Amino acid sequence: MTSATRPTYPPNPALTGPPSTSLPSIWAEILTPFFAEIDRHSRRAAREEYTKLLAEQAAEAAETDRNDQVLTVEQAAALLGVRPQTVYEWIKVEKLQAFRIGRAVRLKRGQVLAALKAQTQPDGRRKYARRATNKKSR
Repeated sequence: MTSATRPTYPPNPALTGPPSTSLPSIWAEILTPFFAEIDRHSRRAAREEYTKLLAEQAAEAAETDRNDQVLTVEQAAALLGVRPQTVYEWIKVEKLQAFRIGRAVRLKRGQVLAALKAQTQPDGRRKYARRATNKKSR
């Protein structure tokens, strides 16, 4: 369209003329409750997000505390579903990281769970789980 073919509209006196005293009060009556409602909703949304963030941080801290828990070899074996001797063998070949307190061997729960995850296959079976056999014990 060229400027010659564009329709022309008369100027809006409310927008171009001197500000009238009734216009701001009308806008104030309309916009004040609107902005108050927006403020209320945004504060509620921010409060909900903050609550979720705090809950996530608390859960993360609890999980970190649980993963830092120190286990005995017997507890680690029960968690992994293997015999304690297998845990000692895995420590020896460095599949599990352990440390000593005096003569006792201890493991961190997080590292044991990581080993459990590493030995779990995608179909849910475990690589080193005990196999059920039909052999009769002597």
